[in-house]
Amino acid sequence: MEKRMVALERHNLPELEIIERLAATVGPEAFEADVRRLSELHTVDPESAIQSIRRFTHPSIIGMSDTPFQIFQRLSDDLVMRAPALLQRPSYRYRHGDNTAVPFELWLAIVRHARSHFDPAGLDAEFLITRMREGLSSQEAFDALIASKRRK
Repeated sequence: MEKRMVALERHNLPELEIIERLAATVGPEAFEADVRRLSELHTVDPESAIQSIRRFTHPSIIGMSDTPFQIFQRLSDDLVMRAPALLQRPSYRYRHGDNTAVPFELWLAIVRHARSHFDPAGLDAEFLITRMREGLSSQEAFDALIASKRRK
């Protein structure tokens, strides 16, 4: 087995879900633009750890849905173009329709970026500020926040 390769497993489900959620929320074009921007900020190191990503093909497989997976495939192709030495690593050399790979640190940067879009505390603060600007007291705004969470 290849050294420094991380496969998607059960403990990665929150990471996978937040990336899927961001892709669905902002749309494929915006998601790909975000991923590419983060990739451009990333220094490609052919020796760094790798995040292996599988396409979701069966409920027993932990994998990514088609649209974000295709974006990660294109990202991997771009990374190989930037640093052909990546092809010395089996995870990059054997990419195909159901498997792809990206540097692990880039994966983590994308996960952090996705999480920043769905920060619950930030969303709660925005809700409270909006309600207080509408004329509610801080207690009334807080009560409205609690009521909105109970409805979900």
